[in-house]
Amino acid sequence: MKTIGRSAILLAVVGCWLAVTVNGSGLMISEIAWAGTAASSADEWIELVNQSDATIDLSGWVLAFGDVRISLGEAIEDTIEVRTFVLAPGAFLLLERTDDNTVSDIPADILYKGALSNDGILVELIDPEGTSVDSAVIGETGWPGGSPGGDEPAYCTMERTNAGAWTSNNAIICNGVDADGVPLNGTPGQANSADVLAQWAPAVQIGFPSSPGSILSGTEWITWTASDPNGVDSGLSIAIFVSAEEDNEWSLLIENLANMGSFAWDTTTLASASGYRLLIQATDPEGYIGQATTEPFEIANATD
Repeated sequence: MKTIGRSAILLAVVGCWLAVTVNGSGLMISEIAWAGTAASSADEWIELVNQSDATIDLSGWVLAFGDVRISLGEAIEDTIEVRTFVLAPGAFLLLERTDDNTVSDIPADILYKGALSNDGILVELIDPEGTSVDSAVIGETGWPGGSPGGDEPAYCTMERTNAGAWTSNNAIICNGVDADGVPLNGTPGQANSADVLAQWAPAVQIGFPSSPGSILSGTEWITWTASDPNGVDSGLSIAIFVSAEEDNEWSLLIENLANMGSFAWDTTTLASASGYRLLIQATDPEGYIGQATTEPFEIANATD
C-alpha cells in the first residue's frame, strides 16, 4: 500500500486558524512573506488589498509591527519610498522590504525598512484616525500560516482567505519570482491560493461512512458526491486514502477512480481497530483538488 505524508496531499483549502474581522474601510492585510524568499530570508514582503467598491486615499494610513511603522501615504518613519498614493477597488498594494528586487518581476508600491520575526509578531493596519482596523494575530506557536526555509515546501507566504482566516500558500497557485528569478510560493498582486481553490476546486461530500463511531466490517461501500464548479463532474478523478488513529500519514487505498460515487472497500485488509478515517480527494483536469474526510470510525472483523 502506497503511503504518503499529510503534506503531500493538496488540501482544497489548507487548514485555517484565528479568524479575524474585516474592517469597514475595505483596506486589509492580504498576505505576508515573513520568512523571505529562497533568494534571501531578508527579502520580506507584505500585501494589502482594497476589498471595498471605492478608491482609498492612503494618506495617514500606517502598517505597524513591533517598533516598525510604515506610512502608506508618504516617505516618513520606516517608509523608504511611496509610488502608489490611492488604491482602486479590488487592487493590491505590494510593500517590499529595502529594495524593489524582492519580488523582481512585479514593481513595488511601497519600499520600507524593518524585519519581521520568524517567531511571529502582531501586524496591525492603522487608519488615519489612529484606530487599528485590521491585524494579523500570532498564535501560541507563532505565525498562523506560512513556512520557513527549512520546511517543505519552503518560504510559503501566510495568506488571508475569503473567510478572513490565515493559512499558507499551497506552493502550486503562485505568482512572481524572487531576486534570483525563482518562482515564489506566494501570490503578490493577485488572488491568494486559498481563494482560488475555494472558487475553482471540486466540492466533495461523503455519504458513507459519515456518522462518528460507525462500525465497518467485510466489504463496505464508500459513497460520495463530487462536483466540479468549472467543468464536468464526470471528468473528475477520485483517490481515496485511509489514516489510522493518531497516525500522521495517509495511505492510498485507490486512485484514478471514475467519479461514480461509490467504491467497494475490503476492510479485512486492515486490522480491527477504532480511530480510522478516510479522505476522498477529487482532482479536475486543470489540477484543482477538493477533498473531504470522514469522522473516525471502527473496523471490526471477526476473523482478526
